[in-house]
Formats: sequence, C-alpha cells, structure tokens
Amino acid sequence: MPTGRIKYFNLDKGFGFIAQDSSEEDVFLHSSAIKNADYEELRVGQRVKYIVVEGDRGLVAKNVEVLLTPTERRWLRQGKTIIPRGYSGFPNQNQDQYYGEERRQSRRQTDRNPNAESELHEEQTPENSQVKTTNDTDDPKVTVSRQLSFGDLYILKQINLETPMFFALYNHVQLPAIVLEMTLSGLTLNCNGEERRLQKTEIKYCYKDEDAENVKSLLTFNEEIKAKQLKPVQTQDSVYSLDTESIEESRQDGKRIEITLREGEVFQGTVDWISPYEIKLVLDNAAKVVVFRHAICNFILIDKEK
Repeated sequence: MPTGRIKYFNLDKGFGFIAQDSSEEDVFLHSSAIKNADYEELRVGQRVKYIVVEGDRGLVAKNVEVLLTPTERRWLRQGKTIIPRGYSGFPNQNQDQYYGEERRQSRRQTDRNPNAESELHEEQTPENSQVKTTNDTDDPKVTVSRQLSFGDLYILKQINLETPMFFALYNHVQLPAIVLEMTLSGLTLNCNGEERRLQKTEIKYCYKDEDAENVKSLLTFNEEIKAKQLKPVQTQDSVYSLDTESIEESRQDGKRIEITLREGEVFQGTVDWISPYEIKLVLDNAAKVVVFRHAICNFILIDKEK
C-alpha cells in the first residue's frame, strides 16, 4: 500500500489531501475513508497508508490507516492528544537561536523530493559539516562557528526525520519525546504535545522508540554504583576521564566495551562512533544507544579484561 502525509485537512468539512511519498500528485481524502476507529482527528503531518482509486476529479484515497508509533498508540490509549510527526502547526518560538532552520530547509526539500530525507545525511560527516549558532547567551548576536560532531549530526538527523525517541534522565526517568530543536547546551522536545527544554547534562542516554524493548532487555545495573545515588556532574572537572584512544581502537577492531553510568546502568556493546560529548553503542541484540559522556562513571574493554 502507498504511504504519505496529510498535506491539508479541514476538520469541519471532513476532507483534505494526502501528499504521497512516491508521487507528486496529491490524493483526495474524505474522513469516511479512515479505518482507525480510535483516531478521530487527523492533523497536518500525520503519516498514513491507503489504497488509491481513480475518482471523477482525480485520485481518491480509500481504506486509509493512520500510522502510529508505539509511543503514539500508548498515548492514544491514555486519552492524550497526539501531535503527529511533521505537524506544521506546532509552535516554533525563538527559532533564530536554534538549529530549527535545518529542519525547515529539510521539509522544503523533502516536499519537492520525497527521498531527500535520507540523502540529507548520507554524505554529511563532521569533516564537511559546519554550523553557526548561538552559544546560549542572552545576546542573540553572540555566535560561535564550529564543526558538527557525530553527536550533533545524530540529533539533527532525528530532528529532520522527527523520530520518536526515549531520553533517560536522572532518577531513572524514561522520557518519550520527539526532538524539535538543538542548541550547544540543550534540547527542546515535544513530550506528548507539550514543549519541554532539557539541558544536555540532565540526559544520561537516549535511543529510538523502535529500539525500546531491545534496550530494556539488555539493561543491567551495577548495584554498588546505583546505591551511591550519584547526581549529574556540575563542572567539567567532575566528568569521568575516558580513555578515548582505547575506545577508538576498540571501535576500529570491533571489540566490545562495557560502560557504567552514574546511576548504575551498565551497557555492553561495540562502538559505532565517538564524539567529544557522546558515544554510540551497538548492543548485542543490535539495538543502538547514544550515551552522553558526562553521565559515565566507568568503562572497561571487555575483550582485554577476559
């Protein structure tokens, strides 16, 4: 079945149009064609799949199914309002001090080319990517130009793709959200329709919604570290000193490492990439986790220890 996004929908009149992923021709949609009985209110940006038939005035969508992520389905069961990925009506304040223009440019490009989302980042690496943004001061004229790290590119990609994710915060909070904007020191998230601002020092690790079950299945704890109830680091001097050279060697050799976080979480896996602020691990069941380096309190090379 073809897929697309809701391009326009009039709730009062019950009709709209779908922008197709595989064609530039829009498809007419009437509310009577929606199959999801539990999803009554379509929004611009919501992803759907459907059957296309030829109508008197053009293409018409039939048997339309709203595509919901596991997180969105859970929110729907709880009676919460869903702000769909790509919803153009979501407020975007203070846009000049964020990387939001990257997302808006991506949307304009993907409107013209449905395959542009993957193309945007396939050729983008820290060596050829640079950004100028604010350094989180009160003076909007104060900017800093720097190369993007792998961590920056990872977050920017999730902003462009509007990926449902989980962010692990202190006190063992698992926060489901979609990233809206990024600054040098923090993230702005869409948490069930509410905008929330997080400092990066509040985040221990993050992963995509699609990896949630696999991440949880392999997560273990160091009870001794957990009992210490360590808080977020307050200064750069308090950050655990990682042997970056050894981690990079283990990445090149495909060897496994073990990382322990400040609240006792233990992850084992191979290193996908390492940046000045994050490490991306591929766990033994192929789930991927991005660990913030300031949340690490210990690491070992598993093969070396054995």
